[in-house]
Amino acid sequence: MFDPAKTKAVLWDLDDTLYSRVDAARRVFVPMFRDLLYTGRDDAFLQAAADCMMTHVSRESMIHEEAFRQTLAVFPPDRPFDHQACVDYYYAHIWEYAVPFPEQIEIVRKLRTMGVKNAIVTNCLRCDAQRRKIEHLGIAPLFDVILLSGECGFHKPDRRIYDLCAQKLGVENSACLFVGDSSATDIPGAVNAGMSSVWLNPWGDADIFADEPSVTKVSAVGEYFAL
Repeated sequence: MFDPAKTKAVLWDLDDTLYSRVDAARRVFVPMFRDLLYTGRDDAFLQAAADCMMTHVSRESMIHEEAFRQTLAVFPPDRPFDHQACVDYYYAHIWEYAVPFPEQIEIVRKLRTMGVKNAIVTNCLRCDAQRRKIEHLGIAPLFDVILLSGECGFHKPDRRIYDLCAQKLGVENSACLFVGDSSATDIPGAVNAGMSSVWLNPWGDADIFADEPSVTKVSAVGEYFAL
C-alpha cells in the first residue's frame, strides 16, 4: 500500500486512469454516426449502433477500422464509410465527452497536501486533442509535470519517457510510483524504469505481473491509496 515515506512522486496515465476513455468513446460515437454515416435515424438507432461499436473496439484502440466495419455490417450506413473522416471526428470531439474520475482527482489533491509531486505521462498520436482533453477535464493545475509522448518523442513503454518525467520532477526513479491501466505499455515501462507501479485493472484481467513485486494490481485506486 501507499507509503509516503518512500514515494516522493506519483506518475499517472491519463486515458482510462484519470477519466474513462471507454465512456467518452461510447458517447462520441452517437454524434459521429449521426453526422458522418446515417441520415434521418433516431437516437435509439444511433445508440444501438454505438453500443455495437463498443463490443468490437479494444481498450488499446477505440477507432480501429475493423471495429467500424464489423459495426457497419450490422448497421449498414446511409452514407459512404470514410474511416479517416471518422478518425478525424473522434480526435476533434472526444475531449468534449471526457469526465474525470472523482476518486482519482481527490487522491491527487490529497497527495499534493502531503507534499507528494504528481505528473501525467500519456501516449498520444495527436497532441492537440490530448491537450484539449486535459484542459476540458480541468486538472492541469494539479500536476507538476505533464508529458505527452508526441511532444517529447518517447512513447510508453519506452523507459526514457519515465526517466524524463522523474528528471523534470527532480525525483529519483526509485522514489516514483506509476499508476496506469495498460498492461502493455504503462506497467512494463514503469518496471523497466525501476519504478513501483499500480496496475488499475477494473476489467479483471489475469495478473500477468504476479511475480513482479514492484507491481500492485487493484480494481480501484482507493484500494492502494489509504490517505
